[in-house]
Amino acid sequence: MPNSFRSIGLIARATSDVGNHLFQKNDLQNSQFIYLMRINEHPGITQTELASQLHVDPSTCLRVIRRLVTHDYVDRQTDSANKKARPLVATAKGQAIYPELKAYEQQILTIGTAGLSEGEKLILEELLAKVAHNIRSYQTK
Repeated sequence: MPNSFRSIGLIARATSDVGNHLFQKNDLQNSQFIYLMRINEHPGITQTELASQLHVDPSTCLRVIRRLVTHDYVDRQTDSANKKARPLVATAKGQAIYPELKAYEQQILTIGTAGLSEGEKLILEELLAKVAHNIRSYQTK
């Protein structure tokens, strides 16, 4: 069983390393492309919600968001109903790169699940969701 968690770690590190290398030309480093994907997929998401979704420390999320804003990938908007909320939206530059980010994600999924039947892919997805839920539950204790 320990090898399973090592495999999960290997998958996470390898996909992050490849993505960092691939998107370095766009000045996206240290897994910033993952944050940009989530912001594109959830326009108006708050920094707190984003940190929660990605299971990262709020200060880490803040540093990444600042860099994405500096490089004109993301913009902080003002919420008229809640002055404290600063919804995040992808700029035109951030939206333009999204198809490339999505294609990378799909490519990694295709490579990672090569040789698996559709049924096996569904089982894998279900089992990983259960493992993620268990880890999240443990993390919030």
